[in-house]
Amino acid sequence: MLVCPSMPMPTMEILAATLNRLSLYYNYFQIDIGDGIYVPNRTVQIDDIANNYQSIDNFENLVLDFHLMVKHYEEDIAKLAKLKNNLNIGKIFVHFGLNPDIKNLRKQYGFPVGPVLNFEDKVSDLKIANPPETVDFLQIMSISPGPQGNPFIPESLIKIEQLRKAGYESKIFLDGAVNDQTLPYINALKYKPDVICPGSFLCKPTGEELKKRVVYLEKMSS
Repeated sequence: MLVCPSMPMPTMEILAATLNRLSLYYNYFQIDIGDGIYVPNRTVQIDDIANNYQSIDNFENLVLDFHLMVKHYEEDIAKLAKLKNNLNIGKIFVHFGLNPDIKNLRKQYGFPVGPVLNFEDKVSDLKIANPPETVDFLQIMSISPGPQGNPFIPESLIKIEQLRKAGYESKIFLDGAVNDQTLPYINALKYKPDVICPGSFLCKPTGEELKKRVVYLEKMSS
C-alpha cells in the first residue's frame, strides 16, 4: 500500500507548514478542500493555494492530488486548471453523491478525475453510473467526510472486496481515520486498498514522534 498523507488544513499557513514538515518523508499528498456546505468544515480554498503556493518549500517536486469535498466542484476544477503550469497536480477526487460526469470532466479539463464513495454510496450504484472499467481510480471514505477526528467506519471496507469481485482492477484509495488503531484491521483484509491516506496521524506530530509514525506506516504498508 502506498502512503499519501491527507491534508484537510483550515488555512494556507497551516497547510504550508504541514507540507514543509512532511515533505522530508513524502512527496505525494492529497489536499482536502471543504466548502462548509457539502461538508460542515471549511478548509483552505483553491484561491488561497493559487495566491500562496510559493510558501510551500520545494513545491516543484511535490505531487498534489485534490479531494474536493465541495458542492460546486466544477468551479474548483476550473481553478485548478489555471494552476497546471505552477503545481504538479495529480488526481482530482469528486464525491459520487454529487453525480459528477467523470468522463466529461476529464475531457473538459484534462485532469484524471475519479469518484469518492461515502459510506451510504453503494458499489452497485457506481456500476450503473460509471462501469468499473471506465473508472481509472476511486476513493472510499472510511469516515463521514468532514474534519479530522470523525470515527472510523469499518463496514465501509467491504466496498473494496465488492469492487474487486465486480472486476474492478484499478487503484483504490482509502481515506479516513487511517492510524495505528485501524491499520492492523486494514492490513488483515484479504482485499486491501492500493493507497492509504492518513490525516491527523501524520499531520499532528512533530520531531521524533513524527519519525516513529512514518516508520510505523512504512512497516505496515509494505
